Amino acid sequence: MARQKTDLVVKFPGLLIIHQKIPGHEVGRHSHGEHEFFLPLKGEITVQSQEKIVKAGPGRILYVPPELDHSFSSTAQGTGERVIWLIEPKLWQRHTKRKFIPTTLPMNSLAKEIVFYLLIHQKAGGVKYFISALIEALVESLSGAQISENRIFVEHIEGKLFDERIKKAAQLINENMIDISISEIAKQSGLSQRNFSRLFVQETGLTPKDYLILRRIEKAKSLLIESRLTITDISLEVGYNSLSKFIETFRKIEGILPSDFRNK
Repeated sequence: MARQKTDLVVKFPGLLIIHQKIPGHEVGRHSHGEHEFFLPLKGEITVQSQEKIVKAGPGRILYVPPELDHSFSSTAQGTGERVIWLIEPKLWQRHTKRKFIPTTLPMNSLAKEIVFYLLIHQKAGGVKYFISALIEALVESLSGAQISENRIFVEHIEGKLFDERIKKAAQLINENMIDISISEIAKQSGLSQRNFSRLFVQETGLTPKDYLILRRIEKAKSLLIESRLTITDISLEVGYNSLSKFIETFRKIEGILPSDFRNK
């Protein structure tokens, strides 16, 4: 990625941190040898590879693995402020041998605090311990995200879908449950919103909105079991900006509070 005059670049052994302000920026197809993480502070960023498209806005982290051919773009909203950090494979492999696909993560408060601390305190003592804690926090978040993606909700429903347009719609909901609208799903499925809703109910027995809600709650249940994320972070991860709304919806569907579900 080309460096800009607004960049603040801090380098540590095996780790490079960049603070950047570039609204409306685009980078064509390229790859890099490091594990790359984006933390948008203003605006939204999009990374597109041959396999998938991943997006992230403020409150989320976007991960790109090494040697992945991809393009990068950011919206012109605000200043386009973001923090990027790159971790060299040798340093990464000291902590984990696991490989992860491109994905967006819920905000990991510990990782964010460490990155900003290192960005500000460039000559801090014990840097290697901060970097180790950073990688461990990121691996935990990536592991939780991978578990959630692998646990596709209502497999028994998806296995019975015959209309390819509704199959595509169900996949779009599973992959973009946070920032996609029903009208956008209908458009990408090649249907009017009215016909889409009718066919979706016909195929699944659920309205698109109800399917989206249930998919969010299933993902929340996985995160409650498999991760150490707070309930507030989980509510954001599954698309609820209001914690009270998330708790209300979870209790309505599962009959108990998210905290009680986790304890069970």
